[in-house]
Amino acid sequence: MTLDINEFTIYEVEKLKEIFLKELESSDDFILDMTSIEKLDIVGIQLLISLVKSANYIDKKVELINITQNALLQIDICNCRRALGISDD
Repeated sequence: MTLDINEFTIYEVEKLKEIFLKELESSDDFILDMTSIEKLDIVGIQLLISLVKSANYIDKKVELINITQNALLQIDICNCRRALGISDD
């Protein structure tokens, strides 16, 4: 799934939550392409962590790919790489 937004913040989370839940229900694994995400806040990170935990609960996997430097910086500031399954490479 590729996000067609540039910001993943408190203002987009409610809409994205519904999209993510539907996608998680209909797919075996959830691959989220974050190529276009330039702005990510703590609420967006919380949604991603919730997505990962929800997937794990139903024995599915979530993979975040093509994470932009700006998004990765925010994830690192929150020390959330491990919770999101992002390697340190």
